[in-house]
Order: sequence, then C-alpha cells, then structure tokens
Amino acid sequence: MMKRKPDLSPVLMLVLLVLFLVWPLFAKEAVLYFRVMGMACFYGALAFSWNLYALTGAISLGHAAFFGLGAYGSVLANHYWHISPYLSILLGGLMGAVYGFFWNITFRNLRGARFALATLASVEIPKVIIDNWDTFTFGSLGLVGIPPLPSLELGGAVLAFGKSLRAQYYFLFLFMLLIGCIHKRAITSRWGWAIRSIREDEVAAATLGVDVAGTRFQALMLSAFLTGLCGGLYVHLLGLVEPALVFSLHLSALPLVLSIFGGRYQFYGPLLGALILYPVDQFFFHSWVPVGHAALYGLVVIAALLFFPRGIGAWVQQRMKYAWN
Repeated sequence: MMKRKPDLSPVLMLVLLVLFLVWPLFAKEAVLYFRVMGMACFYGALAFSWNLYALTGAISLGHAAFFGLGAYGSVLANHYWHISPYLSILLGGLMGAVYGFFWNITFRNLRGARFALATLASVEIPKVIIDNWDTFTFGSLGLVGIPPLPSLELGGAVLAFGKSLRAQYYFLFLFMLLIGCIHKRAITSRWGWAIRSIREDEVAAATLGVDVAGTRFQALMLSAFLTGLCGGLYVHLLGLVEPALVFSLHLSALPLVLSIFGGRYQFYGPLLGALILYPVDQFFFHSWVPVGHAALYGLVVIAALLFFPRGIGAWVQQRMKYAWN
C-alpha cells in the first residue's frame, strides 16, 4: 500500500503564525516593524475578503467600491452621530454589503472579462457621488483628525490600540485570524464545495443540485461586508480619508495580487502573499525605488503567472511533498 504523503504546509503556516504572535514580546522598541507587520496582517485580511468571492470564479477589479464605502460609512457615522469607532466600522461593513446587493442585481449575468470590467467601472459611481457631495461627505477635501481605535480594558490591562503600535499589531493580527477562519471555512465546508463546483462548471453544479445564483450571492455579500469592515478599520488606523485614497485602483488590485501570488485555492494563500510581499515592499523595495516601488506587484503577478500558476503556497506544498518522499 502506497504511503500517503502528508500535507505539511498547514503545519508550516501554523509555525509562522506562532512566530508572528510571539516576536513582538522580544522587540519592545521595533516601532517600524510593528507598523509594517500590522499592515501586512491587515492586507492579508483584505486579500481573504476579496478571495471569498473570487473562489466562485468571478474575478473582481472593483472591491475598492466596498472598501471606500466602508471607509466613508464608518467615518461619517462617527462624525455625525459620535458613535464608537467599533460600531461605526460595523456600519461601514453594512455599507459595503448594501452595494454588494446592487452588484448582484446588476452584474449577476456577467462572466469573465465583461464582469471584471463592469466591477472596475462600478468603483467610480460612489467615488463621484462622494467627491461632489460637499455638504455631507466634505467632497474631495476629505476629512482629517479621524479618531483612532479606542482603548479597551481587559482584566485590568489597558489595550491602547490607538496609541501603542504593538497593541495595534495584535489587534490587526487577531482581525486577520478572524477573517482567515471564515476563509478557511469557505474552502473546506460543504458550502465551500458548492462554491468550488460553481467555479469549475456552473451547469454541472446546478445539475447536482447546487443553488448557483444563491451561493454566488452569499459569497458576494460576505466578501463585500468584510471588505467594508476593512475599509472602516483602515481610516481609523490612518486618521484621514479622501475619495482618491479609498476608491483607488491600487486597493482593488492589491488583494488580487496577494491572492494570486500566495495561492487562491489554499486557505492560507492570500495571507502568505501578504506576509511576504508587503514587508518585502516596505523594507527593501521601497528604499531602493522610492517612486516606483509599486512596480514590485506588477512583476510579482507576471512571475506568478509564468512560474507559480497556482501560487507560491501550492509550490511550497509540492516541494515539501517531494522532500518527504
């Protein structure tokens, strides 16, 4: 009987996550590292959110619409109603989901390149409205002085997420883990198998009893909500917002790049892409090419499509299987 080769890549990913959990305990003054690695976790969460819908086979170039609406939904709710940022971030997620609902109505019959172009164009609609509604959204001037995440007391300890970059790093790490668990569930659950069957062949999936339209709608709504949450969180981390910042093509393309590089079909793939690419960009490439450092992501997409078509995660997994054998 042939010995079954174990899948060691999740074990390796678990080891890496433990390292990311404990290293701040030994780096008390590593402010820059806290900031960069915290944002790497944030972009990992964003990539997970994007990939939830991409698993159905629909490649979106317009998730910046959900991100931007989440950002403005959170900021304006906090500004006008003076509610806690934690609650306003949830409202931002709902704003993203509402726009996702209209996406489903408008784009549900589109596939392939037509769908991708339609989603890209859809980013301009909320952006133009917010850019010109000066009396409510403050238009192209944006808002500054957005309150940071409030501190929380936990067992006598004060978690100052808005003041301590180490505490903020752990917050973003846990945020990424939460969305990562949802992403893993979407791949390994019965619902995840329905998603996978839709990606492979919609007609065959429908023949087997899969509700194609309903499953795709559920994936879109979940993806839009989580992306809106990311947008709401982002502006409270940054402290400012303007339409060009949160409705940018960069924010639509970045989760796609991270997911393709890390591996769209592994539950840890989008996170692996974020934990590798963003630190490399910030620590190395940014200092070498300050103006054109974003070209790294273009080069990565080309390299991944040529040499790692299923992502670096699948490639590592295959190498580990060969090493075990």
